Amino acid sequence: MFVRLVLAAFAFAAASLAHAQSCARHLFVSGYFSNNVAIFDGCNGRFLRQLDAAGRIKGAQAVRLNPADDLVYVVSEVNGQIQRYRHDADYAFVDVFAQFTPEIDPTGIAFGADGRVYVASYGTSRVFELDRATGQVVGTVLPGDSGLLGADNGLMMSAAGLLYVPGYSTASVARVNPATGEVLATFVPSRTQGLRRTRGIVDEGATILVGGEGSGEVYRFDANTGAFVGKAVTGLGTPTGLALDADGSILVLSGNRVRRFDRSTGADLGVLATVDDGAIDGGTFIALVPATASSGDMPITNGFTGSWADAGMAGQFGIALEVLSGNLLVVEIYAFAPAGGQAWIGGVGPIDGDHATVALSTINGPGGRFGANFDAARVQNTPWGSVNLRFDDCNHGTLDWTSDVPGYGSGSVAIARLTLPAGLACP
Repeated sequence: MFVRLVLAAFAFAAASLAHAQSCARHLFVSGYFSNNVAIFDGCNGRFLRQLDAAGRIKGAQAVRLNPADDLVYVVSEVNGQIQRYRHDADYAFVDVFAQFTPEIDPTGIAFGADGRVYVASYGTSRVFELDRATGQVVGTVLPGDSGLLGADNGLMMSAAGLLYVPGYSTASVARVNPATGEVLATFVPSRTQGLRRTRGIVDEGATILVGGEGSGEVYRFDANTGAFVGKAVTGLGTPTGLALDADGSILVLSGNRVRRFDRSTGADLGVLATVDDGAIDGGTFIALVPATASSGDMPITNGFTGSWADAGMAGQFGIALEVLSGNLLVVEIYAFAPAGGQAWIGGVGPIDGDHATVALSTINGPGGRFGANFDAARVQNTPWGSVNLRFDDCNHGTLDWTSDVPGYGSGSVAIARLTLPAGLACP
């Protein structure tokens, strides 16, 4: 009760923040060592949330949307799984589509226009076809004795219906025609033009882009002959993930950043996303997935009352939200102070449709002690700054903060619901 009274006494209305235009795509980034897939805004690179917070993903590799069933497929190498998630605002877990034996080490996944599903096996250097309904292996399109070694996560099906397979250990690319069974195991021969540790492959139509993790370059090869055309990007660290953005630029995951490059000149156009924001360690793959709901377009109703936390479940933020009559939102944040220790931060502010801007204060002072040692005269409420809240759906949102207190600065964090009080519903 004391906390509520303090918050109410120091609450005031804040000006509404500008509503950012939503982005039509999400950027998915896989972290092998961090065992996660982080989702970023595909336009501004802002971290949105983790795909899965339940610990299902172990050794994240390729992530692709299957047009045939409109589900997001995730290759989880360490536990030998292909997992599926819904392609909606919630990205809810669906099932384990395929479970492999330990020697397989699945890395890449690709889909044919006819709905067929293909998986690259790093452990056996093969590419399997899976039954599209059961996930069982029904065939092998690249045999283990082809000469290619280390079939990796850049496995790619081109618009022309051809499979391109990166050979990580042989520094090569194989091409497979699933319709005819033709296999060109050395379509791009080993170490062509200095290629080392082949990873990502992207379809450009007449050409393909191939990333060399070990050589720090992105190469361009003729998609029909495999002939070297040129180097699209040079001077990289360890490029692992490749994608083409909607504007035609090349996105490259290298180290802890996703950078954008001009497709014609190779010029560096800047950083799109810093993957550390999504707790990525050992980034392996990037994918652009169409967003099904705009960030921040969900009206805030009493159904958003409940306990929330940072979406990565790292324990940095605990958040209690309560929607009051009069279109007001109580925000209580339980966090850690910059110098250590705990911090209570809270306030009340107006709800403006799909977002709420709330001025916050913090309770501190030497009188803040338990029980009989509490001294109200030595406890004060200090203005802290403000937060802006908006929601993608009933269970996920974003908290942006700006603080005047040294050490807190400003930033943004994806949040996820923990509880929904009995008797309430969302939406």
